[in-house]
Amino acid sequence: MKSWKIGLILLGCLWTGMLPAQNSVLEFPQQVWNFGTIREADGAVSHEFEFENKGKSPVVIEKVTVTCGCTTPQYSREPVRPGGRGTIRIAYNPEGRPGAFRKDITIQSSGGGRNVISITGEVTPRPQEVGELYPVRAGALRLATRTVNLGYVPRGSIKAKTIEYYNDTERPLNMTVVYPKTKPYLDVALSATRIEPKQKGVLTVTYDLRDCDVWGVLSGAFSLMVNDELADTEFSATGIATDDFSSLTAAELERAPKAAFSSQYYHFGNQKAAGELRRDFTLTNDGKEPLVFRDMKLGQRMSTTLDPEREIAPGESVTFSVMLNTKGAPAGKLMDHIVLIVNDPSRPMREIRLAANIAE
Repeated sequence: MKSWKIGLILLGCLWTGMLPAQNSVLEFPQQVWNFGTIREADGAVSHEFEFENKGKSPVVIEKVTVTCGCTTPQYSREPVRPGGRGTIRIAYNPEGRPGAFRKDITIQSSGGGRNVISITGEVTPRPQEVGELYPVRAGALRLATRTVNLGYVPRGSIKAKTIEYYNDTERPLNMTVVYPKTKPYLDVALSATRIEPKQKGVLTVTYDLRDCDVWGVLSGAFSLMVNDELADTEFSATGIATDDFSSLTAAELERAPKAAFSSQYYHFGNQKAAGELRRDFTLTNDGKEPLVFRDMKLGQRMSTTLDPEREIAPGESVTFSVMLNTKGAPAGKLMDHIVLIVNDPSRPMREIRLAANIAE
């Protein structure tokens, strides 16, 4: 038996002995019910917990509290006489909840009584339909997604991610990648330019920064020609070009620059669309090497006094202003940002955002 299965069994045993103390005249001979392995596709399952009134007066169940909408209790509010028995049915809906579960149910009864019972088990996920696995259409072709985020892409390196696609038709499909606007670092490759009916393939999106002098936000787009027809679905690939920190030693990382901002967000509240709003921020280099700005991108309504050409020495602090231009802004929430790329290995990309509610 695999170690994780043994662990689940042991944990189940521990759960049984770890229920909160029962403070009630209602006695539940069975406080934990394990449904075992159930299938998501089979729908809800239920179990009846029996109890007995061990007290000397009738008892009414006043409230049953569950921790999740997936768990539904059914019970009677009729008084249970001394020595009488009753049941509480607990149903569990596994839809959208694959994996192991444990749900505690708290029962409050008249006279301040409190009991806790539990259900446990493990849900086997249902097989997903083609439309769920491949929700994006490009002509007759189905794909898993239309966006790819490659995250941080170190300069001088290559990074790639894939999109799986599927031919759900009864005929072969021929495919070609089309770039609306060429980006020197973006390449998209198909595992096969022809895919047979009911077959899968992989589309690989690559950012190659070995010979590209770029910093900061990377963005690219592409489309697919399917059977000589240009699909109207556009795909996007994003990333962030940063320093390559992969070769730094532990000592070098310890000495590396560390950008510490007093704040990176401010909301001006209700404002008129009348001009410029200004807010000061302070940036401190908490590292032991100079902090360098690799790139700065200003939003359309943003400006700043921060000089991106200036290095910030270890221990040095710089106070700068950031301005949000509200002139001509439509009524409602207004937000814009500045994206900074720095040589801080812990977080090479930083964002400063300003917001306001523009009155009508």
